[in-house]
Amino acid sequence: MSINSRHAIALFLLALILRLAYLVETRDTLYSHALILDAWEYDHLAEALLEGEGWRTTTRLYVHGPLYPALLALLKLSGAELVGTRLFQAVLGAFSCALLYAIAGRFFAPPTPLLAGLMAVGYWPFMLYNGELLATTLTIFIELLLVIQLVRCSDRPSYWSSAGAGALLGLLVETRSNTLLLTPVALWWLYQRTRTRLLVPFCLGLCAVLTPFLVHNYLVQGTPLPFQGAWSFYMGNNPAADGTPYARQGLDWQRLEIRPYQADMATSPADRGRFYLSAGLGFMVEQPLAYLHLLYRKFRLFWHTFEVPVSVDIHFYEAHSYLSRLNVFGFGVVAPLALVGLVWNWRQWRQYGLLYGFGLSYLVSGLLFTVCARYRLPAVPFLMLFAAEAVRQGTLSLKGHPWRRSAALALGLGAAFALGHTGIEPAQVDHLRSAWLQGQVHMRNQAYDHAESAYLQALRDDADDADVYSSLGAVYEAQSRPREAETAYRQALALASDHSRAQLNLGNLLRREQRFAEAKSRLLGVLARDPRPAIQYEGHYYLGYLHLDQRDYLRAYDFFTTALKAQQRAKGFYALANACHHLGRQDEQIRHLRQAIDLEPEFAAAHRNLGALYLQRGEYAPAEKALRRALHLEPDVAVAHSNLGVLYMQTGRRELAQTAFEAAERLRRAGTSP
Repeated sequence: MSINSRHAIALFLLALILRLAYLVETRDTLYSHALILDAWEYDHLAEALLEGEGWRTTTRLYVHGPLYPALLALLKLSGAELVGTRLFQAVLGAFSCALLYAIAGRFFAPPTPLLAGLMAVGYWPFMLYNGELLATTLTIFIELLLVIQLVRCSDRPSYWSSAGAGALLGLLVETRSNTLLLTPVALWWLYQRTRTRLLVPFCLGLCAVLTPFLVHNYLVQGTPLPFQGAWSFYMGNNPAADGTPYARQGLDWQRLEIRPYQADMATSPADRGRFYLSAGLGFMVEQPLAYLHLLYRKFRLFWHTFEVPVSVDIHFYEAHSYLSRLNVFGFGVVAPLALVGLVWNWRQWRQYGLLYGFGLSYLVSGLLFTVCARYRLPAVPFLMLFAAEAVRQGTLSLKGHPWRRSAALALGLGAAFALGHTGIEPAQVDHLRSAWLQGQVHMRNQAYDHAESAYLQALRDDADDADVYSSLGAVYEAQSRPREAETAYRQALALASDHSRAQLNLGNLLRREQRFAEAKSRLLGVLARDPRPAIQYEGHYYLGYLHLDQRDYLRAYDFFTTALKAQQRAKGFYALANACHHLGRQDEQIRHLRQAIDLEPEFAAAHRNLGALYLQRGEYAPAEKALRRALHLEPDVAVAHSNLGVLYMQTGRRELAQTAFEAAERLRRAGTSP
């Protein structure tokens, strides 16, 4: 590749400086220490890897490719926290700018490579996603490495270089499964340049990397590719679809997720995947005109200047980043220029076929699934190449004064700008609900006053949002304002009677208020309507406590048992142990407490109760171990010190007993013990 190394280094350094500046200016914003949506799930999977759980958690999460969580796990293992991970991604993003410059140098004449590199350096969405714990930065880096490797295969063919390209594509698919669409592009490129000689090693390299991923998915989920593909396919192809990933939070998510359960096709992720795939295909066949209109809408969305938010509150960051205002070559400029470049160079499609294929594969992905800023971003580097080339050719036309060519370019550019700036109403495709999401983060941080303010702002934006009323009710509960919480929950249900979260919360609130008849009616109603395991668990769990409150311990035992059949959670086993205590089933109580601890090793109350039980039975060694663990986790609980004092007395350690009793008395006087 013919590139100027000084230009590449300069682009890398400039890109890194801008990305570091972006991280500095957003370091104290609301989302800087709070992981939301997909970022939280990636981090959860990384933690599971470090804790030795492997990928078992994928059965409980919206499934993601394993490569990015594995990278996060390695960074955590090296001691990198959120800041360190973002710094690493800033470096990776800066390298991607240099890689794009190198690719442009292979295909285009100067100054196109430098202009494309500068576009990437200053492209604000690249900076934004470099700072997010999402797979996007890694996807772009690997795809650019793959292009360079495929070019190397054509320039200096070898079996090893071809196998390396296949391996890179495998890694890319393990990052984002939709990049499997790049496979025919890569095979076509190799066939055009080397005929069949390098196809076999390429496929071997691809299979070597991809096979463990596919086998694992099949063993865990019953399907080779993550079932999220079928979920995304249906989200993008159903009567309610608008071309975006609209069902990502709240009630829309519930209504989409509940469908296979209601159709009795929810025994496994594979079953749900088959349901979504069948339903999406059914929509295409049964409503062809609506489907064609939806395809047209997705096409317009892909080229439109509006950055559709999905996993990142883009507009919040725009308001808190000065660098966003310096985004001269935003998508509203890059996309029209790229369209002109793509059309103008179409006769040389064999020469540029690799770039055409990579860029347009993401358009095909959008037409098959959904379109948003994050899913579109991996196509942007390839669009920048043609945008930069369009600028070069337009400049040459102006200098040479061939009026027909200049007029054609001007007309094409005008049409491209019209395509990118019309036809889509941003407010109709922005489903993120920024104020509500900010309230969710404040709730997680227990900043309830800020959360209330955010939710009230969300209601000013949309007074008929049932999700906001439901969340506002949770804030009022946390602030010990039960009457206002009840009003908010009832308002949510008035707007959406099928809102399971609001119904569950209202039922549990009524239970705590000892309004048992309506509480039971509410909880049984949501259980009858929503068969999802999480809802079944919570509904039966709350009903178990309702019967505990009424001292109907046998019914409570039955409800807790049913809850645990839906999902096994530590608090469910703890509650079941509580019912066993009232029923005098001590052996079973111990077993359930141990099950709670197995699921949640830092469950202090379970350790504390287990220690007390062992103490009653005279099993002093396990009792001491459990009580010490409980005090390590929660040192300010008087009853644990008191029980430990009794244990020391009974085992002849009077000095230790005296110390423990004094600690218990001190905590009781201070009023800190629960």
